[in-house]
Amino acid sequence: MVGFQVQVMGDAPRAGRFAGFSPALVTVLVLGISGAAAGLAGMVEVSANIGQLQPNISFGYGFTAIIVAFLARLNPLGVIVAGLVVALAEMGGDAAQIAMGIPKVVTGVFKGILLFMLLAGETFNRFHVEFRLPGTAARAAATAATKESGSV
Repeated sequence: MVGFQVQVMGDAPRAGRFAGFSPALVTVLVLGISGAAAGLAGMVEVSANIGQLQPNISFGYGFTAIIVAFLARLNPLGVIVAGLVVALAEMGGDAAQIAMGIPKVVTGVFKGILLFMLLAGETFNRFHVEFRLPGTAARAAATAATKESGSV
């Protein structure tokens, strides 16, 4: 019943309210369940290697998760593929660090460049940024005028 309420409130909040579902209760319930799942995953990540908590835990997962979410375009199935791509890049960085003796920071720089390129591509796509060379503005205007008149 809870899953149905979550689905209805996510798809059509007005229909959910009309059916008698409480938006605040569903929101708090979903936040609680997702927080508990994240806490359990964090506990397993921190304590799984040797069966007890470690003082030096891994960091940077939030930054990596942002990259995975942008790469997947917030698609739940795309997150799996994007996660595998980013994990492959991490493993390649570790292998390069061992084989060639390069610093671990290089993989962080790669992830930063990847995030920057994703954000730049999204900005160019969303705001329709175009670059024109000097002198091409007149040709672009003439091409647009001929397309509007239908004599292309």
